Amino acid sequence: MSYTAGIVSVQSMAPVIAVAGTLVVALLGFYQWRKQYANPNRAANAAGRREAYEGLWQKLEAINLDLRQQREGNPALFERLREMNTFFLAHSLYFEDGDQPLINDYIAAMDLLREKIYTSGSSEAVSAFRMTMNPSFPHVEAEIVEALERVEKLRARLKKKVQQVAAS
Repeated sequence: MSYTAGIVSVQSMAPVIAVAGTLVVALLGFYQWRKQYANPNRAANAAGRREAYEGLWQKLEAINLDLRQQREGNPALFERLREMNTFFLAHSLYFEDGDQPLINDYIAAMDLLREKIYTSGSSEAVSAFRMTMNPSFPHVEAEIVEALERVEKLRARLKKKVQQVAAS
C-alpha cells in the first residue's frame, strides 16, 4: 500500500513540476527580452550595425563584379574603392577596428586575382572569370590558384562576419 501511495504522490507532483519549469523558462525569456529592449539605444545600435555590414557586403560584391570586367586598367575600380572607403568612414561607428584591414586585403586579393587571370593568356580562365565562375581548370597556372584560394579565404571570413552581425 505504501508503494501505491508513493506513486500517487509522484503522479500528483508531475503537473506542479511542469508548471514550475514553464514559469522558470518564461521568466528567463522575459528577462532576456527586457534586457535587450530596455535600452532603446541598444536596439537602434544593433539595427545600424546590421545595416552597415549589409551595405558593406553589397559594396564588396559590386567591386567583385566590377573587377571581372575586362577594361583597360579598370577605371571604375578607383571610384568603387573611394565609395567603399567613404562608406566605411561614414559608418565606422558600427565596424570593428580589424574590419578595415580585412576589407582592404580582400579587395587587394581580388585585384591580384583579376590581374593574374587577365595576364595568364588562358581564354578559358578569362571566360570563366567574366561569367562570375571560378577558373578551376586543370591547366590553370599555380599563381591563379593561389590567388583564388586567398580571395576565397578572405571572402569566407568577411561573409561569416556579415552573417553573424545580420543574425544578431
